[in-house]
Amino acid sequence: MGQMSRLRFERVAVTGGSGRLGTHVVRRLTGACAVRVVDIRPPAAGIDHVTASITDHRALLDAFAGQDAVLHLAAIPNPRTTTQENTFVTNVHGTWAVLDAAEQAGVHRVVVVSSDASTGLHYNQPGWAPQYLPVDEAHPLRPVEAYSLSKVVTESVARSYAARGKLEVLVVRPTHVVFPPEYPEIEARGADLQNYHLWSYVEPEDVADALASTLAVASARFDTFFVSAADTMSTRPTLELIEARYGRLPEIRDRALYRDDPCAAVWDISKARRVLGYEPRSDWRRLCAMRDAAAGAPDGNR
Repeated sequence: MGQMSRLRFERVAVTGGSGRLGTHVVRRLTGACAVRVVDIRPPAAGIDHVTASITDHRALLDAFAGQDAVLHLAAIPNPRTTTQENTFVTNVHGTWAVLDAAEQAGVHRVVVVSSDASTGLHYNQPGWAPQYLPVDEAHPLRPVEAYSLSKVVTESVARSYAARGKLEVLVVRPTHVVFPPEYPEIEARGADLQNYHLWSYVEPEDVADALASTLAVASARFDTFFVSAADTMSTRPTLELIEARYGRLPEIRDRALYRDDPCAAVWDISKARRVLGYEPRSDWRRLCAMRDAAAGAPDGNR
């Protein structure tokens, strides 16, 4: 997907590079730079690997030695798979350890993968609606549970290390990353008025493209980017969904967006487009077609 600009860094460490998203990122970077996976699990054969937990500061210092940049993907991505305490401690402590070790190791740039959940619009309290649409990086953050809070604190830690002046730190907020096991649920999620991801999605290849682009962009002390598909995974217009869910529409700051594409995403990706050259190719209908073709379903059953 996409044409990647020439990277500014020759040696890049990827925490969580053996994970579901990490494997896509490592594949995207292979051949463009020397990749080192930092993970408690080994990656595919032939890839430089250091076994280390993101909460092990000493091990991270060794892993980041000689690296020019770090992509920090490792985290607990789903708060339903463990306790709230473990989610918060792992994500926050892990990000601090990664940034501190990177700074000490002389790394130039760290890219921290956060989440659109940092807004507090996921796992949200009833009635907590977007204050305006599309939701951009300046939207207020109001997390109400451990996972969302861990992402806000993670971003605060990232900003603080950028302010220290030794690291460039970029934060990327992907929306819900859709992997093949979730393909059977796409239509149901798109039709669910209470979908807690606000009907948003993105394919892992698009996230990998965006992360690769953060290594190509010119110098930046600190910045934050939403990364999403251009549309929702619903066939209903986005403003209609929002009004039906919350009983009202918030301020619409880009009416042309929803006029030109009634199913445009809730998240504003214009900054990622402008700064990173990000251009999403995510298409839930194509994913459904791939799913149905693999299952041998006739076109008329889609």
